Amino acid sequence: MKNILIIYPHWPPSNLAGVHRSRLISNFSTDFGWKTTLLTVDEQYYEETLDPDIERLVSQDIEVHKVAAYSVLKVFGKRLIGDIGLRGWLQMRQKMLDLIEAEHFDFIWIPIPSWYTSLLGRVAWKRHRVPFGIDYIDPWVYQLTERDGPLTREWWTIQVARRLEPVAIHDAKLISGVAKEYYRPALERVFKKKHPRPIDVAMPYGFDPSDHVVEPAHLISPWGDETSQYLLYAGAFLPHSELFMRKLFSSLKKLLILEQFPENLKLRFVGTGVRNGASISQLALEYGVNDVVEEYPNRIPFLSIQTLLRRAQGALVIGSTESHYTASKTFQCLLAEKPIFAIFHQESSAASFLKQANASSYLVTWQEENTELFEDSIDMRWRQFVNMECTWAPDLSKLEPHSSRESARLLFEGIEQCLST
Repeated sequence: MKNILIIYPHWPPSNLAGVHRSRLISNFSTDFGWKTTLLTVDEQYYEETLDPDIERLVSQDIEVHKVAAYSVLKVFGKRLIGDIGLRGWLQMRQKMLDLIEAEHFDFIWIPIPSWYTSLLGRVAWKRHRVPFGIDYIDPWVYQLTERDGPLTREWWTIQVARRLEPVAIHDAKLISGVAKEYYRPALERVFKKKHPRPIDVAMPYGFDPSDHVVEPAHLISPWGDETSQYLLYAGAFLPHSELFMRKLFSSLKKLLILEQFPENLKLRFVGTGVRNGASISQLALEYGVNDVVEEYPNRIPFLSIQTLLRRAQGALVIGSTESHYTASKTFQCLLAEKPIFAIFHQESSAASFLKQANASSYLVTWQEENTELFEDSIDMRWRQFVNMECTWAPDLSKLEPHSSRESARLLFEGIEQCLST
């Protein structure tokens, strides 16, 4: 059996979404002849609320090593350096070198963000010639929103990214990502015609059906025991989702005026986070739909979200105006076996697999040149969705090519190809 070292600064009991990328790949690694060693930062240095239940979803075959990290650096009460990958970088570097000297690793795989851990691959290659790959959970150099002007924190982040990304991935033997568009621009920027490109593999987070049969030890519901029927949106409110959310709330307002929105039905948004722009609550107030819209911006435990999705009347998945957005949460919603209202760019892979799974009854797709048709489609699909007018009978067997096990297979096939060349 070959050995892979995965470096990712968050690990259960962290409740951040990126944790599931390395967790799911690690869980299925032995199926393909690989033993996983996981290098991470100890949870006592995390800033987010911990979720011990997620530890129940981790394979016992994974060997986990945890290191310390520096405290968050604040200046005049403002958070200056908080990224866990940066605070724990030196400690992870030393532990990585110690592990490499103590045992043989055939490959190192580093999901990002945190962006800074990607630089550890270069260290391993220069010191010990251990081949490595970088996995793009998100694009490192990304498109700023209109609010992210020059000299903002986001603007500076991109300037740093443009300088560090070429250093981090130049010697990589493999580049992987949730979608090809997440990393293809990086390949084009960094690897010119005279320099051979690394092997690349695109594979989604996917899903593990066994995740969806584990009940939380203690269900955490932001609305307590309140028993109203609800439609649930679970996850961050993305920077490039505001257009879609505005169109949705506009359509909702029309239904309320026409008294076509069901009584005692709520729209609940959980884990939306803090963003540079209007929040869900602010948009709801602006469109006059705040009586039926509730926002709970804090993340809640993963298994609790699974249960709340199963108890909902339906789920909302609101995508992005960026075509490469994949919406991995769509799998989670499908496995909850409740109808899904979704808005995606017409080229999004998420729209494709909803259609493949016969789960597109309430799907609306967007393209910039057809704004009027887009708005009409939202009005029609949204009215049908809140009244559950369409047949909902998805074929979940069609999702197998998008499973986490399949993603792990694709990744390890790519790594094997790296090692054979």
